[in-house]
Amino acid sequence: YMIFNTYNTFDRKRAEVYFEKLISSGKIIELSEKKKARTLNQNALFHLWVQVIADHVGYTSIENCKRDIKRALLGTKEEASRITGEIQQVDYKTSEMSSSELSSFMDKMKIWAQSDLGCYLPYFGDPGYEEMVKEYRYK
Repeated sequence: YMIFNTYNTFDRKRAEVYFEKLISSGKIIELSEKKKARTLNQNALFHLWVQVIADHVGYTSIENCKRDIKRALLGTKEEASRITGEIQQVDYKTSEMSSSELSSFMDKMKIWAQSDLGCYLPYFGDPGYEEMVKEYRYK
C-alpha cells in the first residue's frame, strides 16, 4: 500500500496519477483514509503509566509490562504472515492507534489499573499528576 500526504502538492499529484493508473486497470481497489495518529502527549502519558504499573507490580522490563497490559485489556489479534501466509496471533501496537483509539484504551487502562491492581493513574489535572511526572519522567 502507499501513503500520500494530501497537504503536500507533490504528494497530491503523485496520488492523482497513481489513482488514475489504478482506475484504468479495471481491478477492484481499496481506498482508505489514514486516521489521525496519537498525540505526543498521549504517547508520553501512556509510557509514564506503564512505568507506574511496572513499578507497582514489580516488573523489571518496561516492554514486558507494556505487552502484558495490552494483552490483558485488548487480547491479541490474528494476522497473516506476508511470507508464509500462516495465521498468527500478534499483539496490538499503540503506535498504530489513532488518537481516539488510544484515548479509549487509556480510559480502560486507568479503570483496570485501579480496580484490578489497586494502582492509581492520574490524567493531567488529576490529583497527583505532577508528582507522578516528577517521579517517573526520566526513569
